Amino acid sequence: MIRSFVKWADQPRQNGIVAAIEQVLAHAPLSILDMGCGHGQLAKRLKQNNGKRQITGVDVVVQPDCAIPVSVYDGTTIPFADDSFDAVLCIDMLHHTDNPTAILQEARRVARKWVIVKDHIADSKWDHRTLTVLDWLGNAGTGVPLPYNFLSSAQWQSAFDRAGLVEKAKVHPLRYWPGVIGHLFDRQYHFVSKLEKYAQM
Repeated sequence: MIRSFVKWADQPRQNGIVAAIEQVLAHAPLSILDMGCGHGQLAKRLKQNNGKRQITGVDVVVQPDCAIPVSVYDGTTIPFADDSFDAVLCIDMLHHTDNPTAILQEARRVARKWVIVKDHIADSKWDHRTLTVLDWLGNAGTGVPLPYNFLSSAQWQSAFDRAGLVEKAKVHPLRYWPGVIGHLFDRQYHFVSKLEKYAQM
């Protein structure tokens, strides 16, 4: 029953995330690295929206049916040179890491233009508990690390600052589940930020 719910919920989730990312990318034809790409379905949809986009992925756990080219990485160092991509996507993956700031610094290193972050905001203990349950439902048994490292609004701003990134655009909140489920679980939890590099680090 739980797996059936997760499968049902994934399509509106994908729709909402893709729409929000397109708002900040403005359908630009870019070279893109998708960090923590999972099964690659979101990246596949972004490429379908603009066939001139070149998208590759990295992940600590490579899914056998990944929809885009993907490389394994150690969760710390991205295996690409500085300024290798126009944009780097961090979609619902930073809360799976122990040090989001370090990951953002790596994303900044390999990005020429932008780092796009889609993640969650936990401004209270209740927020953190709710997001923990949702994260477990969506990822238990997949091999994905689950440290439940959900940040508050202030912690996100601090992480961006320490990574040498400045927020240029934001979509918040995201609404992608219908009815009562959306009221209970969307709230203010989801955001997309378009970040640019400071001139100097």
